[in-house]
Amino acid sequence: MAPIDMMGYDWLMHSTEFPDSFYRVTIKGLCVRDGKVMLVHESKDRSDKWELPGGGLDFGEDIVGGFKREIQEEMVLSIIKMSKSPIYVWTHKYVGRRNLQWYYSCVIAYRVEFEDLNITPTDECDRIQFFSKEELRGLPFAGQLDEFPSIFDPKDFAGTF
Repeated sequence: MAPIDMMGYDWLMHSTEFPDSFYRVTIKGLCVRDGKVMLVHESKDRSDKWELPGGGLDFGEDIVGGFKREIQEEMVLSIIKMSKSPIYVWTHKYVGRRNLQWYYSCVIAYRVEFEDLNITPTDECDRIQFFSKEELRGLPFAGQLDEFPSIFDPKDFAGTF
């Protein structure tokens, strides 16, 4: 097979730093009770914004192990249940972060339950709170959560899992 001639395809080239197919994988937890989703608040020193619990996978890390590590670092909680497949998946483009021109985050969100909600405050999470779909619309979010209010539907969490 002959190599593909990229001449004339300059519009495909977006960054000289890495391939255009690069995504940072982020695993988030969806703890929903009575139609409200739990968010974590990042301390004022960090961002003073709301986010779903979880974070980015380290290179070579598996989904469950990475999510458990993030929850321990962020909230010092234990996960007792995690859905086998994601409930929501979306992407978010970051510009000018992590010393990169840009990169995409692929957010994969799983339904979760925690052993308890007695968090130990950290600089990544100083408190948690549950919000309805309507309440989500007015919150200041940390980057990749901007799309979440339009995606979240409490009906997706009816019943047990």
